[in-house]
Amino acid sequence: MPLRASRKQAANMSEYQTILVDTSDSGVTTITFNRPKSRNALNRLCRLETIDAIRAANCDKAVRVVVLAGNGNGFCAGADLTEESPGMAEDGWGTRQLRYEYNPIIEGILSAEKPFIAAVNGAAAGFGASIALACDFTVMAEDAYLYSAFGGIGLTADGGLHKMLSEYVGQKKAYEMIALSQKLSAQQCEHYGMANAVVPAQVLMAKAQELAQQVAAAAPLTLRYSKLLLKESKTSSVEQIAEREAQLQNYCIRSKDFAEGMAAFFEKRPAKFTGE
Repeated sequence: MPLRASRKQAANMSEYQTILVDTSDSGVTTITFNRPKSRNALNRLCRLETIDAIRAANCDKAVRVVVLAGNGNGFCAGADLTEESPGMAEDGWGTRQLRYEYNPIIEGILSAEKPFIAAVNGAAAGFGASIALACDFTVMAEDAYLYSAFGGIGLTADGGLHKMLSEYVGQKKAYEMIALSQKLSAQQCEHYGMANAVVPAQVLMAKAQELAQQVAAAAPLTLRYSKLLLKESKTSSVEQIAEREAQLQNYCIRSKDFAEGMAAFFEKRPAKFTGE
């Protein structure tokens, strides 16, 4: 049977054991991996709870932006290699686990109509690197790094890392990093465009929350459609994207938020966007 959280399970996950979830009045939801002793390695419960929390945030219209963070000295160490996994020797076990317990985390971030911000402290290793790269914004502590640890244990990368990493650094550098289990420092990540900002560790969350507040105050339709168009641009021509921009701009022009934005512009005041 597929290993995934059912709708009934999701409804009963109001109190999590492996993550912390907080939503502010300004519409910022912060999901924190809370397994600091394992550097926030993802055991099965943590994976299912993370999937549930992301889905809940995506469905909540009051949530404007989601911040992903890690408690303790690391963002996320990827899979919990100490966890006993019945059925591991069965053919297809790895595929099922990735398909139903890991990939929905990445899919939930990429398909969301709202932005996700990764606040990366310490290591974002293995699947943790995929989570950081999938987010729309990434803020990293000065001592943070991305680490493709798969090669060291005889695995290949997963969570879409081959695709996302090669888009930033190119195929040759991505192959080197994955095959040789190399680390990318926060400074290198900023150089390659993987990080929006690199800050001292002690102000990481403050910086991430500051960015989240700025994003939460922005126009929801702009955030939604810009994310969608950038995603579509990876497989579209300039002409195709220009046509999609024209279609979506029509929706924006007819929105209440556009009227509010124009009024605020001429009245020289901050706009109050609602997403309508």
